[in-house]
Amino acid sequence: MLEFMEDKYFVGREGLIITDEIKLLISASAIQLTFGLRDYKISHLHTINVFPRVFYSKLFETHFKGLSTQGGVLSLSWNDFKEGYSDDHDRLNLGLHELAHALNIDLDEDGNFDRHFSDAFERWKERAVDEFLKLKQGQITFLRSYGSRNMHEFFAVCIEHFFELPEEFKRQLPRLYWDLASVLNQDPANITQDYLFKKYPEEFVPRGTERKTQTAVAAIPAEQEAGKIMPSAARHFIKTKGIYIAMATTFIGLFLGIPLLTYFWSSTLVSAGTIILMLFLCGALGLLQWRYVKNLLDMEYHQFSMYAFTGFGMCVTNLIFLLNHLILIGTSTQTYDVVSYSNGTQGIEIILAGDNNSSLERGVAHFIYENYDRVPVPETITVTTDRGIFGFEMITYCKVN
Repeated sequence: MLEFMEDKYFVGREGLIITDEIKLLISASAIQLTFGLRDYKISHLHTINVFPRVFYSKLFETHFKGLSTQGGVLSLSWNDFKEGYSDDHDRLNLGLHELAHALNIDLDEDGNFDRHFSDAFERWKERAVDEFLKLKQGQITFLRSYGSRNMHEFFAVCIEHFFELPEEFKRQLPRLYWDLASVLNQDPANITQDYLFKKYPEEFVPRGTERKTQTAVAAIPAEQEAGKIMPSAARHFIKTKGIYIAMATTFIGLFLGIPLLTYFWSSTLVSAGTIILMLFLCGALGLLQWRYVKNLLDMEYHQFSMYAFTGFGMCVTNLIFLLNHLILIGTSTQTYDVVSYSNGTQGIEIILAGDNNSSLERGVAHFIYENYDRVPVPETITVTTDRGIFGFEMITYCKVN
């Protein structure tokens, strides 16, 4: 429970102050749901907004008691959350309901979900369709009719009943109950053995899974999940220092990266369009990090996007140009005929013969302006360039003839 609580960013809305009680009880509700899973923290979920009461969503233009989004944000009405635990048998529990949605989204959005849960949940959906259709047709009265809206709501409603009335659930819908027990790897009716899910009753064992489900589901060996789990040292570093690194990178990108990139643009034969494309691609590369650090950083997605493009993207783009200037792979010299040359108040403007891009003419004009005091109208210009490791050329000398 403490691991889950420290992993999430709790935000008080509409004046609500986040207290230890709020964080602990919501975290306890989450762990009640994921108690039997190896990956119990619902990794795709990173932010929990807590409202004092029913809240209004501008996006959906309606009021909600609870709302889970694909972006990893869970919103709850604190009054309704507490009310859900005030009666253990009313089959209404906002916390469990919304966290069931979050667990479902974690699977859909490819979070660090529990491998056992993933496999068992797919089997559960196949076998639960019959009960879902019966509920939709009014043939099942034990489950709340709200679950007939879709399979996501059906799962969430089943979770509420599973924890609040396990014994009655087992009597009324035994196959559905045991399938849920298998999915969550716990049996809330088995209170004498710490909710241990021991085995499927013989008559409810899913076809083709007899050997896997006859005994308690074994946890997935850590080495099999190693590729999906970030080393703890790295996770700790990102969690404690990541927000400061992101802020510093964004600051450097905005206040140092822009002037530096302007210098590289003026000294490198590259178009403005190419630089913009590089910034976009490097920013998109930075945005890919969100999948791995979203549940470790106290940042909203839009804040991380700013870091990705103005911080990470700007810094990586400048690094590419810096390395291109430092690591040279070739030198070339070429003479161009001058078609047009003028030196006015707007600076030097020059047009060279041949199929040349504007960046070459801009670079030649800049070099002449910086290195020559007075230049007669030239007939030809000999340009010497160095080519860097990334293929961009820099003018090192221009001889005016």
